[in-house]
Amino acid sequence: MLLGVFSTVYIITLALQLFIPFIVRETIAFGVTVPEQNVKHPALRNMKKHYAQIVGISGVIFLIMMIVSYYYLALSEFMQGSFLIGCLFAMLTVSMTLYWIYHQRVLKLKREEQWGLNIKQVRTVDVTARSRDEMLPWPFYVVPFGVTVFLIIFTFLHYDQIPDDIAVHWGPSGEADSWRKKTYFTAVSMPLVMLMMQCMMWGIVDSIKRSAIKLAVNRKEESLEDQLKSRKYMSWNIMLLSYALTILFTVLQLSNIYPSMTSGNRLLPIFILFLCLVIGSVLIYAWKKRKLRVTYEDNVVAEVMDVDEDRYWKGGLIYVNRQDPSVFVEKRFGVGWTMNFANPRGYIVIGLPLLILLLISFFSL
Repeated sequence: MLLGVFSTVYIITLALQLFIPFIVRETIAFGVTVPEQNVKHPALRNMKKHYAQIVGISGVIFLIMMIVSYYYLALSEFMQGSFLIGCLFAMLTVSMTLYWIYHQRVLKLKREEQWGLNIKQVRTVDVTARSRDEMLPWPFYVVPFGVTVFLIIFTFLHYDQIPDDIAVHWGPSGEADSWRKKTYFTAVSMPLVMLMMQCMMWGIVDSIKRSAIKLAVNRKEESLEDQLKSRKYMSWNIMLLSYALTILFTVLQLSNIYPSMTSGNRLLPIFILFLCLVIGSVLIYAWKKRKLRVTYEDNVVAEVMDVDEDRYWKGGLIYVNRQDPSVFVEKRFGVGWTMNFANPRGYIVIGLPLLILLLISFFSL
């Protein structure tokens, strides 16, 4: 079962890494802005092809190592899990190393051939776009908060029947493997963690909704559809994750109040279902993004191009732009959104809940 779960996660993660260059905007290559007339450049095609080949081959090698080690090396469950996670991170390390290499090569090619040097840069805005926004409204994210508050109250009402040792961590098999002494604080530490994660997810959705809708100057309608649909699908993904986390943490909290729930591997199906929901939602989002991707023809000649924002992207991964009021922007390499590190609101949305999570973890030890 352990190998099956890890292998599924590994294969899906590998597939996402393979197709990332073909999911992001065609005018973005390895985190670098590319003018429309250069998106079909042979060098870019070769880089994307070689990236996919090397990541694919190395990914298969690490997968074989995972399977061989699991069946032929006498490792404990902890060591098996550690090795499987190590192979996953090794594959991701190869992927990110290749990304960095090709990021530098695209930058060099762009400088040498002076891409976009004599093309006027224009930022396009549609003032009617927000009226067409289909992101889920805030009431959809209120239900998990209500469940959490109810769970905290329920826990206090049933405090006396909670065992002296409270489970705070569960292993790959779905069984608890770490406990803490019962106090009123440790008894509700898990719902408090859940509450902070719910706040973070609601804050992210609200921030994305407030973020600017960036359009392609020469593909206004296509890019507008891409932006509106992407925001809509992301709000659905985060809502699904919020509900899935709420269900998972609620079951885990109830298992501390009613220990009989944890007998055998009863919790394992819950973990697997949660994993399937999270991974499945990411895959669907990536597939939708691929279908919405704005495509360009060969030998395009344009008099204007989108504003080149390379100077605001550190390594094509970290976005720092004080002039952009957006808290979150779409990633240049990867699936989803990333924070504008120059916007203080982002540190409130992400940093404050994380700080509180750390404090809860520290004081519950």
